[in-house]
Amino acid sequence: MTSPNLGSLINLSLPDGTTLRVPQNGVEGQLLAFIRDPNRAPDSTSWFDFDRLLFDSGSATLQPQSQEQLQNIAAILKAYPNVHMRIGGYTDNTGGADQNLKLSSDRANNVMAALVNLGVAQDRLDAKGYGEDHPVADNSTEEGRAKNRRISMLVTQK
Repeated sequence: MTSPNLGSLINLSLPDGTTLRVPQNGVEGQLLAFIRDPNRAPDSTSWFDFDRLLFDSGSATLQPQSQEQLQNIAAILKAYPNVHMRIGGYTDNTGGADQNLKLSSDRANNVMAALVNLGVAQDRLDAKGYGEDHPVADNSTEEGRAKNRRISMLVTQK
């Protein structure tokens, strides 16, 4: 099941023959477009936000419904063996800054570990927690805080 704003499901073909069934506006397609575009080089600003990862509240434990997106990202990385990636974890500004930094780091590390468990070589990945730094929305609203609680990917080599 996908969120309505992610669009209907489409098939994406990978060079290794794998076909992924993903939401039309999901992060998998955005990531693939970046990897495939010879005019887009890795940089420090082209982050891609996971859009279907869920954690237990206040915890770094991934919920089971996160597996589909993790499997898709692992499949993309396995189909493009030269791609390296950073996993970034972010929180809202609720709670203490030190606690938020630890939570964001633990979540990023758990996502990285999940990708390694799905067959991505660990030396192609690194994880970093940024805590409440780099908000993408206003922390004074619940909607804004929800947007700031995210896990993102940055292609560091392709």
